[in-house]
Amino acid sequence: MIFKLRKKFKKLLIYVVFVLVFLKAFQVILLPKTLPADSEDELPERFLYKEFDYGDYKTVKLLHTDTGEIEELPLDIYLYGVVSAEMPVDFEMEALKAQAIVARTYTIYQIANNKKHENVGADICDSSLCCQAWISKDNRMARWDEKLREDNWIKIENSVNSTIGKVILYEGQPIRAFFHSNSGGMTEASRYVWGGDFHYLQAVETSGEEAYSSYQSELRLSKDELIVKMKENFSDFNINFDEENWIQILENTETSRKSKSN
Repeated sequence: MIFKLRKKFKKLLIYVVFVLVFLKAFQVILLPKTLPADSEDELPERFLYKEFDYGDYKTVKLLHTDTGEIEELPLDIYLYGVVSAEMPVDFEMEALKAQAIVARTYTIYQIANNKKHENVGADICDSSLCCQAWISKDNRMARWDEKLREDNWIKIENSVNSTIGKVILYEGQPIRAFFHSNSGGMTEASRYVWGGDFHYLQAVETSGEEAYSSYQSELRLSKDELIVKMKENFSDFNINFDEENWIQILENTETSRKSKSN
C-alpha cells in the first residue's frame, strides 16, 4: 500500500509510513466484526469506545517497569496509552490511525509469541527500549497545554476507535510490526537488525524523509570519549590511533550500511 501525499504532509506521516512501504506483502484486515466506512466526511466528531471480540487477545497484562506492578487493560484501551506515547498528537489523523494499527498488531504478536515477561505474569511492558512505549492518560494530559488536553485526548481515542479490529497479517498471521520514526531514506532488512529473514521486512526506499528534523545528524567525540563509549559495550575494546587502518569496514549491507568491521 503506497500513500501518495502532498509535500506538506510528508514529514507528518514519516513516523509510521515505514510499515506501509516496508512490507512487500501484507494485509490490513478487519477481524470478524465490521465497521462503518472510514470516510472522513462520514465519521462523527468523536468515536466512542466499543468493546471488540479479539478472542484470546481481549486484554493486555502490562508490566510497569518503574514499579514492577502489572495492570490488566482491554486491548484498545491499552492502545490509547501507546499511541499517545509513541507519536505526537499534532500529527495528521491518518498517521495516528496507522500507528494504532501497527501498535495493535505488534501487541497481539507479542502476546502470542514473545514470552520475555512470562516469568512475572505480563504480556508486554511499557518501555520503548524493550517492547513499546506506554503512558497513562493522567500523565499524558499533564504534559499537554491545559486548553488542548481534551481535544488532544479525543484525537488519540479516535485514532484507536476508528481502526478497531484492524491488524496487519502476512500469510494469515500477525506480523512483527516494528516501527521507528526515521530510516535515513532506506529501511534495512530484518536479518541485519533483529535477525531472521522475514519477507515483509526487507530493504525499501522511504522517500520524503529529508524534511524530518532528525534525518541527518553528526556526533563528535574525543579519542578518550570514543574509548569510554566503546568499552561500555565491548570491555576488551582497544584502538591504536596511530595505525591508519586499525579499524576497517569489511562488509556493507545492500543499503550501504556497515555490517562487519575489524
